[in-house]
Amino acid sequence: MLIHQNHPGQFRDLTPALERRGHRVLGLGATPRGQRLDYAWQTPALPAGLVDPLLETNLHRAARVQERCLQLRDQGYRPQAVLAHSGWGECLYLRDIWPEAVLIAYPELFANPLLLGYGFDADLGEPSLALRAQWRRGNLMGLAAVADADACVVPTRFARDTFPAHLRRRFHVLHEGLALPPAASGSTSLRLEGGPTLVKGDPVISFASRTLEPLRGFRSLLRALPAVLAARPDARAVIVGGTGSGYGAPSSHPEGHKGELLALLGHRLPLDRVHVLPPLAHRDLLALFRISAAHVHLSYPYALSWSLLEAMASGALVVASDNPPLNEVIQHGHNGLLVPFNDSDRLAETLLAVLADPPAFATVAAAGRATVAARYEVNRSAEAFEALIRSLRLLR
Repeated sequence: MLIHQNHPGQFRDLTPALERRGHRVLGLGATPRGQRLDYAWQTPALPAGLVDPLLETNLHRAARVQERCLQLRDQGYRPQAVLAHSGWGECLYLRDIWPEAVLIAYPELFANPLLLGYGFDADLGEPSLALRAQWRRGNLMGLAAVADADACVVPTRFARDTFPAHLRRRFHVLHEGLALPPAASGSTSLRLEGGPTLVKGDPVISFASRTLEPLRGFRSLLRALPAVLAARPDARAVIVGGTGSGYGAPSSHPEGHKGELLALLGHRLPLDRVHVLPPLAHRDLLALFRISAAHVHLSYPYALSWSLLEAMASGALVVASDNPPLNEVIQHGHNGLLVPFNDSDRLAETLLAVLADPPAFATVAAAGRATVAARYEVNRSAEAFEALIRSLRLLR
């Protein structure tokens, strides 16, 4: 059984991979999605004056998951293993419902100031005591899951090492895996709505994030682009992402961080060659990766984004920030290029070098795809999860 608040979430490709291997996989999420079950989640109305409304909300979520899983148990469902993302409280009562099942928690990260850029992003100061207290409360669900689980999985060594040292022996670094996109063949193109059709070989710089926010390097990118686009009048930047608050602190601007940063930096950009797009259909996002001369991926030390791996798997040359967990994946000059997160001048210089001679970096881009195939391909991950579950069953 796989449980994720936004099911399938990170388990998007793992579920069908396990099913192809002969397993019956039951998925559970907050809302109906395809053939998966849901726990009919509605955000509760909470009384004023709570110390932490988010923690209270997660307790309500845990109770809804408990209720749904008890229904499944009463209907005769007995999973051999349960893999659950524990960040929103889903794991809290599972041990009591199916004590015989192998329970694997996916706690993802242990909150601390670095994850949100404090001590890392040069634009940020010191976090307040109130923020620190909020992060400590936010870790409670993850700690409860670690205590109950037979084992925990996280996708990177960096994620494991955010947890207290005495807990790390309970963790396995095991990425959930993704389906490798087909290798590009023939001509690849992407038509921009109301704009040109871009093809492989055009001097295109791409950037994609769920939301356009400082945590994912949007500000750093905008600071680098003026020099790049001034030096290369034929180049275009295609930026993809939503306007929500994202993982970091929200913006007060009505159009989110995108609106705020474009208001601050947009006057330095040739906006006819900077295309800011809402989230694309998956096939169009992969097409963008394939036509890019360089794909920029910047991030605070935070969760490893699927878009990084999908860009590499699509054959894009990735220019990423030189910090964990990105430098767990990318070795500079071998399967991508690394630049300091806070050095927009270095980012601009690197992008101009790539645009000046794309064929010189073809072997680097090819090595990026090979890295994803060797380390993150979903069938390998499914096999590794099978082996982990077998070993845990033997230990029980």
